[in-house]
Amino acid sequence: MASEPFGRRPLNGIPDEQVCIACERNYIDYWACAGALSYAEFSEDHGITRVITGLPNEIFNIVLKCRLGPNDIEEAIDAVIEDLRERRIPLLWHVGMLTEPKNLGAYLEARGFPHDYDLRTMAVDLDSVEKVSDSSEGVRVETVSTEMQNRQWIECLAQSWHLPRAIPEWMARNPCFNVAVEPKGRAALPRRLYLGYLQDEPVSAAMLFWSDEVAGLQNVGTVPSAQSRGVGSATVKAALLDACAMDFRSVVVLSTIEGERLYERMGFRIFGKLPEHSIRFD
Repeated sequence: MASEPFGRRPLNGIPDEQVCIACERNYIDYWACAGALSYAEFSEDHGITRVITGLPNEIFNIVLKCRLGPNDIEEAIDAVIEDLRERRIPLLWHVGMLTEPKNLGAYLEARGFPHDYDLRTMAVDLDSVEKVSDSSEGVRVETVSTEMQNRQWIECLAQSWHLPRAIPEWMARNPCFNVAVEPKGRAALPRRLYLGYLQDEPVSAAMLFWSDEVAGLQNVGTVPSAQSRGVGSATVKAALLDACAMDFRSVVVLSTIEGERLYERMGFRIFGKLPEHSIRFD
């Protein structure tokens, strides 16, 4: 009998490598959604899975994974570099568990892609979420359902991530980030947006994105003036409770170093890392 999908099982007994793979797959599925409908170039050609938005920020132009043979590596890397150089677009290149060969990072560094960061691959068992305190005074969380809430959600994310203006404008047009423009006549996108309020001011954002196998957090951020006041934790908890109601047993996230403490307070554990290499042409 086939085993249950990753996200429908408790984390106990699941190898760390499988948790890291689930984090990567959720991230790739999220970008496949965000890059659909002509809002970006999402492609899986020639052994390289990538999303290119053309926006002036490397976290919005990413090689998500690749499967390259020993005779293809240098040529494939050079082709990506030349394409991005011509368009003057910055790029991140992830070298995770789904990438082959495993030593691809050495090839990237040799061709001008330095290793500059490691995301944390984290996950939490949802049976402990109810115990997490979210009693901070003046904090509430709502599921985004109106155009005004969606504008506020995007603005919270833009402030917390210090994004240039072109990116919020792109997000506002993209159904993955805007419930008000979700395509009509199609099944609802597998994501839900959460807006956290502090003293009735919108200050925190989060997204729950899921497939049949795994649920993950994406686009989590709190504006600097409201950090360490409980609203970020409350916003994440709302997403985790919804995942639990959907019968998921766990939720994954790729965390920055700065976000690590927040997730640990929510019960997340680190299972591995996702190395990043970056390059800019400006």
